[in-house]
Amino acid sequence: MEIRQLVTFRTIVDTGSYTKTAELLGYTQSAVSAQVKELETELSAKLFDYSHRKLILLDAAKRLLPLTEQLLDDYQAIQKISQTDTLSGTLNIAAPESLTIFKLPQIISEFKKSYSDVQLQITNASCKFNQKKLIDGEADIAFMMWPKINSTSLIDYDLGIQDMVCVVSGNDKTDYNDIGFVNELPFVINEPDCSYRNQFERTLWSKFHLRPDIMELWSVEAIKNVVASGIGYSYLPKVVVEKELSDGKLRAIEVPIENEIHAHMLIRKNSRKQRLVESFVEEVLK
Repeated sequence: MEIRQLVTFRTIVDTGSYTKTAELLGYTQSAVSAQVKELETELSAKLFDYSHRKLILLDAAKRLLPLTEQLLDDYQAIQKISQTDTLSGTLNIAAPESLTIFKLPQIISEFKKSYSDVQLQITNASCKFNQKKLIDGEADIAFMMWPKINSTSLIDYDLGIQDMVCVVSGNDKTDYNDIGFVNELPFVINEPDCSYRNQFERTLWSKFHLRPDIMELWSVEAIKNVVASGIGYSYLPKVVVEKELSDGKLRAIEVPIENEIHAHMLIRKNSRKQRLVESFVEEVLK
């Protein structure tokens, strides 16, 4: 197995095309196909298939990809040893949308000032999926919003409790003193795996035997816009609605929900990108 084969493999994944890969790397298309065949022979597994003219990654390719990225990052770092001691490579970060939008930008900005050669790739998903990506080696750092993390294989940095708030439209002047309102209006919220959605629903059921009518949306911004328009209510991290609360688009209402949601940063105990990971962790903890 050669480095050039792995470079070709990753480029095919990035472009989704043998033809584009050949153009980018300066190979003939037959040379690209030959390198893939060589890899498949060494792995005793097929990497790609086509469906409706679209390139599909098979299971072996999905498992090979994170290992390839790690190896190529290490190879790049080895090449630069004689040139500079500056950190370089790629950090894959998995985070929920709320932290990506409202916490990570400032951290990333400061990190890039010190480590301009480090590439950051951010993916958004539910907290449980972010943790799984870290365990599976698809992410180097995972952020979560969760009450408590129990793991023997991961290092957990608890970033503190996250204030939560129940919000309605700023134009809604109703006095919501009775928690029964949760059954009269739609609860506008994101996916079922969301930790603060679970906290809200679990408390409503355990304390009041109430099950809200769910309106499930795909993003925090969509949730805020729908609630601001006068449809239902939501329960969100305060940091994501501070602007809307300030300008009157949303209004906070009191609800008897005990908040246990903390922000967490997780890393593996043994990472092949230890220096990169530790440098990012230091920036977050400043």
